[in-house]
Amino acid sequence: MLKAAILILGVTSTVMYIADFSPHAYDRLHAFLFKFMLLSVLYFAGVYLVIKKTAVTSHARSLTLIILFFGVLFRAVLVTEETLSSDIYRYVWDGRVQAEGINPYVHPPSAAALAPLRDKKIYPLINRKDYPTIYPAGAQLLFLLSRTITGDSVTGFKGILSFLDVLTMVLLVALLNAYRVNGARLLIYAWNPLVICEIAQNGHLEGLTVLLTVAALYLRATDRKTSSVIFLSLAASIKLYPALLLPAFLSKGERIKGVLVFGSCFAALYLPFISAGSRITGFLPVYLNNPRESFNLGLKQLIMNVFPGLSYSLLTGMFLGILFVAGLFFFFKEKGSLQVLRYSYILVGLMIIFAPASLHPWYVIWLVPFLVFYPAAAWLVFSCAVSLSNLEYVLPGGIMQLRVLYLQYIPLYVLLIVGCFVKVFRARGLFARKKNEALITKKIVDHSHSGENFADEV
Repeated sequence: MLKAAILILGVTSTVMYIADFSPHAYDRLHAFLFKFMLLSVLYFAGVYLVIKKTAVTSHARSLTLIILFFGVLFRAVLVTEETLSSDIYRYVWDGRVQAEGINPYVHPPSAAALAPLRDKKIYPLINRKDYPTIYPAGAQLLFLLSRTITGDSVTGFKGILSFLDVLTMVLLVALLNAYRVNGARLLIYAWNPLVICEIAQNGHLEGLTVLLTVAALYLRATDRKTSSVIFLSLAASIKLYPALLLPAFLSKGERIKGVLVFGSCFAALYLPFISAGSRITGFLPVYLNNPRESFNLGLKQLIMNVFPGLSYSLLTGMFLGILFVAGLFFFFKEKGSLQVLRYSYILVGLMIIFAPASLHPWYVIWLVPFLVFYPAAAWLVFSCAVSLSNLEYVLPGGIMQLRVLYLQYIPLYVLLIVGCFVKVFRARGLFARKKNEALITKKIVDHSHSGENFADEV
């Protein structure tokens, strides 16, 4: 019955991914969101089945293969020229600039020096033409590699990222096995509509960032500590935020070496771009300090509404300070591989809550691999609700309406608070555990490190 239910959900979801609702919608974005919400309902049904039912199935291996098959299929049908994000055109542009031997951090696309590279297909669709690139060195090397393999093809770039995302799914199965967790939990990542749409359809860099992060977690789980730090550094060179996880990876006797390895690897990737000098940070300083760059910030927006005179830059600094203190706290804690996973999950959650500049939907993708182990209802719901923030692009004046923020963040905060209360009550014995739940959990979770129970996060 379970396998049949998963098959039905997989086939139905495939039809939904292929379906085109555009002729019946106000515009492409509304059609996308309508489809996305329907897919989210199917996704939640699948999540419920793999969390509540797979512990008693005798076909875990075949079920995992079915989930993986549909995960690949969902991505394959979305790798087309169509995209809802303009970021991918900057990726292609930066690759083109590098192929001509030009440092992408030196000139913005609108610069006269780059006029010979302009065309009618890619250049008109680039955002922020008056600013140099924001993307770190590792991302730039990916852009150049894609240019070498697929030329200026948007579809080709999305195909590369989708292939990397398939590798992430395979690696997640290995990580689940390392922690002795049922492989069917892969569905939580493999079928997540946010992950699928933002990587396969919109071509965002999380396709590689998440792969490298999961690889770092797997290497740490298998006690290859130095290699795990190297891969985490590579992930941070694609998108900077995985650097926040470094404190969770290092224990006593590893800290100095780990920081040096991480920093050296990260710095080495910038050597090909060193000629940019002080401009090597690109658009990043403007992005962090310009209020016009803020997008979909829940807590930060709330504070700015309550204290309208508060400096945006000051609040950004305060949020970065909170994240730094949180990192410092975990930096000095002793940890085994299970604690590395848990502390990383907590830090990612804090990063989303205290996002200092923007929280575009695809920024939430790197949380989803952790939900495979800690499927908290708050974050599962938010991983789908966050796509509502795309409505800002079609709202009058491009201003986010408060109701859109409320639809995303009120369920998140309420469910997080309820979850905290439930844990406190459980710890005090006010919620009795069923005996069969304890027995099932014992079979699928490795208690060898700290006795933590992944099912506690459901």
